[in-house]
Amino acid sequence: MPNCSQIEIPLERKNDLQKAIAEKLNLPLSAFYIDRVSLDSRRKGKPFWCCNIIVGDPPIALRNNFNTRLAKEVSIIGAGPAGLWAALGLLRAGHKVHLYEQGKPVEERFRDIRRFIKSGIFNQNSNILFGEGGAGTFSDGKLNTRTRNEYTRQVLDDLIKAGANEEIAYLAKPHIGTDQLQFLIKKIRAWILELGGQIHFESVLQNISVQSESGMCNSGGGQNEKSGVLTAIKINNEWLPCESLIIACGHSARDLYAILKSNGVKLEGKSFAIGTRVQHPQKFINETRLGYGVDYKLTGAADYTLAGKTAYSFCMCPGGVVVPCASEPNGVCSNGMSYSRRNSPFANSAIVTQVEIKANDTTSGIELQREIEKKAFELGGKNYSLPKQTAEDFLKAKTSCDSPNNIWEILPKNICENLANGLIEFDKKIPNFIKHGTLIAPETRTSSPLRILRDENLESVSVKGIFPIGEGAGYAGGIITSAADGLKLA
Repeated sequence: MPNCSQIEIPLERKNDLQKAIAEKLNLPLSAFYIDRVSLDSRRKGKPFWCCNIIVGDPPIALRNNFNTRLAKEVSIIGAGPAGLWAALGLLRAGHKVHLYEQGKPVEERFRDIRRFIKSGIFNQNSNILFGEGGAGTFSDGKLNTRTRNEYTRQVLDDLIKAGANEEIAYLAKPHIGTDQLQFLIKKIRAWILELGGQIHFESVLQNISVQSESGMCNSGGGQNEKSGVLTAIKINNEWLPCESLIIACGHSARDLYAILKSNGVKLEGKSFAIGTRVQHPQKFINETRLGYGVDYKLTGAADYTLAGKTAYSFCMCPGGVVVPCASEPNGVCSNGMSYSRRNSPFANSAIVTQVEIKANDTTSGIELQREIEKKAFELGGKNYSLPKQTAEDFLKAKTSCDSPNNIWEILPKNICENLANGLIEFDKKIPNFIKHGTLIAPETRTSSPLRILRDENLESVSVKGIFPIGEGAGYAGGIITSAADGLKLA
């Protein structure tokens, strides 16, 4: 029998999809595996699960090949998805790994974040953006990816073995939740330690030493092609010999970018997006997307994806919350996340517009982020609260009793105009999107405004021994693709 797609399964059969598909196709359970499942809501009021199957055995997880004569000692900067899975891949292949993370273990990080949200006490190295697990740990735990290969399959397989629900292997929009991710991250940490890896928390990369081909040390400032070779790294005021350094920083590693640039590591500017969060009652989103009379406990909280001529939605969090985040003092930006049950009465999503950055411009993107975040900090009361404005008042560029803040005072005029036009377009696709929407600003950390250039071997084009990976390096866009990039390098 050939593979089958778009098999319709009733909502109430979600917990036994394999059996439901087998009954419908008259196949034994062992004859196929589920490749993809999505919620089809095109028939308003009558959504169903749309399933694709592949006949045969599931693909085998990635296997490492290793030659003991080639074993290396590798240092990794950053314990986000890219760094964690690079460490796992290298250790499974027999290499020695030192993983350095400027933040704290995830359980201590949770305490710092709760303190920050409750009282505004900010820890520059332990926050929503920095710490074990990376920014993705506090960004809803979405595992969406359009890329399917041996690396992404291995990441999902690892997460399932660590305790995630098996459905993440086939759901079109898999989700774990930030409350569950902390336990999975601790399991990944335990695996790294069991395999002989060493993890160093609260360990900051302060500098690197690059030796030129002629034996002269690079004094910094230049970006010559293949101009040098990495020889050492400075961690917490101590110089350590290092020949292989994986840079698995997140998209907010501004100090690290400056260190790399000053030592001849070639960077380039890249486009990214800026905007706001928009929050709606989840009941409104459920009814407009799925229809009335639907058992939303079976479907889960509804989401949406919107794209217009000047703006688009990003990182939509059904049943989620908007949280303030920062990586530097006296600046604040927004982020969306949700817990595993997605049972908040609100939905939120970033509504953003593209900011074009030229390749030879490595400073203006970060400068724009800082300028916007500083204005938001001041307008929000200088306590890391996020400025809010109803969508209706935003379109009028005015304040009111419902909108004490004017987001037009935070974001550049052209960005506000693009967002306004986008909201008008979205209101045609989801009627009353504007009426029920509240904007929470600013959304500035959608992706890195820089890329650390690398060659086909994933090595820096300018300094031998440096391997940039993941979202902060400009080569991934989320938890799964970042982790897969780490495995690919390993």
